[in-house]
Amino acid sequence: MDEQPKERTMNEIRQVKDNVYTPPKRKVINDFYRKVSFDCQYVVDLIKEFPNETELGKEIIKYYNSLKG
Repeated sequence: MDEQPKERTMNEIRQVKDNVYTPPKRKVINDFYRKVSFDCQYVVDLIKEFPNETELGKEIIKYYNSLKG
């Protein structure tokens, strides 16, 4: 006899431990990101100082290049 699996309700599925989400592992493409100490507050200050996206982009690129240096 072939027994069909019991249809489970959504609540039963949620309670099963084999349905656990595991986030994907983050890949570091460039080792530069491991070495740099990035100052988030500095970027927030730049955003407040430069409301124009073009100027803000230029300043963020300057900041990025100063970190690479």
